[in-house]
Amino acid sequence: MAADVAVSLLSPLLENGLRHARSRVWITARIQDEAIVVDVLDDGPGFDSAEVDRVFEAGVTGGSGYGLGLPVVRRIAASAGVEVRAIADGRGHVEVTLPAARAAT
Repeated sequence: MAADVAVSLLSPLLENGLRHARSRVWITARIQDEAIVVDVLDDGPGFDSAEVDRVFEAGVTGGSGYGLGLPVVRRIAASAGVEVRAIADGRGHVEVTLPAARAAT
């Protein structure tokens, strides 16, 4: 996966985090099986557990935006073989699962 795809995925997630955070946005990354899992988190209100799938539909917004950022992220992710999901855990939390790059042998 190209670096520009990762930037295209993470940039709108960071923008959403900045828009909804009370004071803080952060990113964590970890290796899990054959993937790299990146969490984009903020200290805002987060997602309602009943709405975690709907937030990726165009026009669905929890704020003053147009509800286009997360649907674009989902489309880019799907075209690149990347999984993205919203997590309802009391804060803004989106998890992006990227296939790990394979070392050339």
